[in-house]
Amino acid sequence: MVVWSLEPHVRRFFEAYGPVAHRLRYPFIFIPILLTLLLSLGALRLQELRVDDPSYVFTPTTARWRTELKIFTDNWPLNENKFLPGKSFETKRFINVLIKAKDGGNILRDPILKEIKVLNGWIMNNISVPTYDGKFELSYQDLCLSYDWICGANEHIEMLIERKKVHQVIDLTFPRGGTKDNPVYLGTTLGDVTLFPNNTVETAKITQLFYFLKQEQKLLRDYSSAFSYAVERFLLHIYSSDLIELSMAHYQSLQDGLDENAKHFAPNFVFSFATLSFYALACSFTLKRGKKRIDWLKSKPWVAVSGLATTLLAIGSGFGCLLLLGVNYNVINTIIPFLIISIGIDDMFIMVACWESSDSRKPVPQRISQTLAHAGVAITITNVTDILSFAIGCITDLPGIRLFCLYTWVTILFCYVYQLTFVCGWMAVMGEVEAAQRHSLLLYKLYDKVADSTNGNAAKRITYPENLRQFQRTPIKSYSISDYSDDVSQSSNDSGVSSGKISPGESKNNWKKSKCAIIPNTACPVGPPIYRTSAPLPPKDPSSLPHAEPTMIVRFFSKNYAPFILQNSVRAITILAYFIYVIIALYGCMNFQEGLNPANLVTNDHYIAKYFTDIKAFWKKGPQLHVAVLAPPSLIDERQRNAMLNVISSLENTPYTLGREGTVFFLIEYMNYLEELNAELENTEKLWKTKLLKWLKYTGGASQWQSDIKLNKTTQEFEAYRFTIAMKNIVEPNDHKMATKMLREIADKQPFQIEIFHEAFPFADQYLIILPATAMNIGISLICMGIVSFLLVPSIPSGVVTFISIVSIAMGVFGYMTIWGVKLDAVSMISIIMSIGFAVDLSAHIIYAFVTSHGDTRQRVIGALEALGWPIFQGASSTIAGVSILYTVNAYIILTFFKTIWLTMVIGMLHGLLFIPIFLSFIPVGFFRIHKSVEMH
Repeated sequence: MVVWSLEPHVRRFFEAYGPVAHRLRYPFIFIPILLTLLLSLGALRLQELRVDDPSYVFTPTTARWRTELKIFTDNWPLNENKFLPGKSFETKRFINVLIKAKDGGNILRDPILKEIKVLNGWIMNNISVPTYDGKFELSYQDLCLSYDWICGANEHIEMLIERKKVHQVIDLTFPRGGTKDNPVYLGTTLGDVTLFPNNTVETAKITQLFYFLKQEQKLLRDYSSAFSYAVERFLLHIYSSDLIELSMAHYQSLQDGLDENAKHFAPNFVFSFATLSFYALACSFTLKRGKKRIDWLKSKPWVAVSGLATTLLAIGSGFGCLLLLGVNYNVINTIIPFLIISIGIDDMFIMVACWESSDSRKPVPQRISQTLAHAGVAITITNVTDILSFAIGCITDLPGIRLFCLYTWVTILFCYVYQLTFVCGWMAVMGEVEAAQRHSLLLYKLYDKVADSTNGNAAKRITYPENLRQFQRTPIKSYSISDYSDDVSQSSNDSGVSSGKISPGESKNNWKKSKCAIIPNTACPVGPPIYRTSAPLPPKDPSSLPHAEPTMIVRFFSKNYAPFILQNSVRAITILAYFIYVIIALYGCMNFQEGLNPANLVTNDHYIAKYFTDIKAFWKKGPQLHVAVLAPPSLIDERQRNAMLNVISSLENTPYTLGREGTVFFLIEYMNYLEELNAELENTEKLWKTKLLKWLKYTGGASQWQSDIKLNKTTQEFEAYRFTIAMKNIVEPNDHKMATKMLREIADKQPFQIEIFHEAFPFADQYLIILPATAMNIGISLICMGIVSFLLVPSIPSGVVTFISIVSIAMGVFGYMTIWGVKLDAVSMISIIMSIGFAVDLSAHIIYAFVTSHGDTRQRVIGALEALGWPIFQGASSTIAGVSILYTVNAYIILTFFKTIWLTMVIGMLHGLLFIPIFLSFIPVGFFRIHKSVEMH
């Protein structure tokens, strides 16, 4: 059955493209450089387009929390002079300080509380920032969010100090204390608490101080930022105490932590690039056969330099192009250069390997054509699949991943184009250098002089006068000196000169002896000119000339490595090892964990990492779920009133909420008030409207009830109101996910248009979407990779083998990532998408080399390893060497990237050099239905 494939068409295109690349080699070198310089102007817009807000970068664009947050902010907007802590979600300038006793004990001890009080007073009164004109110093008292111009002063510390005096007034039950009509919520001020049997606080291990700053006017917002950094400097570098230890965060801390990651990337990239440069240059030198000397004719150091330069050009062009187009940039994109240098150098290794396997007797344009006929298809498969895998990643709803994938596939596209222009141009130039017998590094002539075999002295090549050159014996076609190098070394001192006429009938030996005189650029001993008196003898038949000898490493793969792994005992051990590999990978795939802990976004030594660890003490018991009632019931109607109470109960009685003891709601407090009065609950307007409104105005908690109720000023009807319910057991990411999912499902079933919100919802929405988004991206990627494999390899069976190998590598990367401690989150999702693209690189090369080789199955496996075993090893090992420096950085994002790349390269290399060749060795050649036209080796 004849199956249509793109491979022959792509191969023929590159065969035709080779002479074009040779002819346009100099434009192909200079145009990418000029284009990169032009596009790099986009870097001027980097700060303008940079977006590092974690709530934007790491949460879905269509996430429900965005709608929920908008409902709360629209109905209860921030009022900077009517501010109550915990009642607004728009605060974008704040400082939060978590405090524990240095001995790890109870912070309710008097010395500890007094130390905290001193620290609080110092921050409020003694830290200031100058105005821009230098005339004034602004302290917290000038910049705070206030209630009727009075700054919040962390009154709970003073309350705890005086708790013995006020015990009859303020009840220290947890989490909701205070009086019946004026509740004080302790769940957000005390953490890691132990309780007496009567549910009052016995001990607490941690407390927190809040400082909320002005933000509406830009000038004040800037001063508030400066004050935040002033407090940061004081707490981290100046303050010390023998009694307490602290952790802190302000609004910009997480973004600063992300910036810190980016700062680690810059020096690491320089180190990686230098390592890969050294590696690529070292691999570009060829050793002479049987000698431990560099073959300066066939080495290609400048091609290696061009491959390295291509990666830099691609990064500058890709990033610059998108920045010029106004595409946002985020800090995760700093990973991309590591990917591009890996892809670019891998492609360069393939190009050089295919050049070395081309026919050195052919003119340079034909050698370029032969090189691209094989290398062009190979790097097209890998680059197209890489581009597709990242383009598919752009459909995800996570902005950070979408931006990363967009920048990556555009940069890979530039890298691919520059491989076919810039690198091809350099390949053509250095091909001409090789054909002209010039030094591959310094470019001077290598064979201008040949040692005289008699006296060891160098003899100069004869240069004849112009009028006598027509009589010089010259072959019809010029051949490289390498075609005759063995003959030249064996010629005698007088072999370059003939004293008589040479006729066409002279022996081959005589032709051989006279060869040095008739080959251009070949040195001959000084002697009389040779006059052509008959037709020149033809040179050796090209088919009889010696082929280019493989390098020592290539011979190792063909003569040693391939025969070794094809031994039956080795094949049996390898099959067993593969089954063990699959079992472990499947175990990891089935036991993965989800969730991106915010602390993982920064380096472990960044100060906010300790803050995220300490804040979990408050997530065990006490955080507040905010509940909005957007279509309030008529409280006069007993059925609607009871239905509202049922709504409260349904949200209170879950595994993630504390029950009635943690609910703060004016309706419940009012009903408690009526119960104290022994009032009968009549269904009258007087009781449920007139008296209620009066109670809300004059009760002790009037200020907080006022901030919770949206009242129609004309009709005095409730338009909306809100209340809070205490939560528990939301420490880990999976807890956030499950709690969010459950509570939303409950809220959606209730009447009165209930909406809920908690500060952890943005990250919970990422946890909720990450698994289906990852599964969708992997599925689409594998389908697209399969289609490309079927279209760009010469037969359907070879496409099937390629697809199976891609699945095997991706499964291994995902499974072993889990075992190595990497969770499924936005960062690892990027890495999984990336691994699928690299899986194609490492498997398609060897399979394509197998089907385009010749002979039986064994010969084809040996031929494939001979042709591309070394380039595959070079590409994988160079990438591993380049990213190894990242293991020294103590940051989750960077380590996740390192682990994924390392696993992808190691597992991919094992597949390309071991598992796939052995798997292919069991399959008869006839199974692949390979057309004779694709057998190129």
